[in-house]
Amino acid sequence: MSFLFHKRTKKVVQWMWGFVAIFVSLGMVFFFAPGLVTLITG
Repeated sequence: MSFLFHKRTKKVVQWMWGFVAIFVSLGMVFFFAPGLVTLITG
């Protein structure tokens, strides 16, 4: 499990978690506010 503490791997993991966090938050916005989507798309 030492590869998890490698600098490059750490960066990739951080990037992946950032992407997951953005994806989840966007999904929650679209799920809880369907009216907002129609407002943006027109």
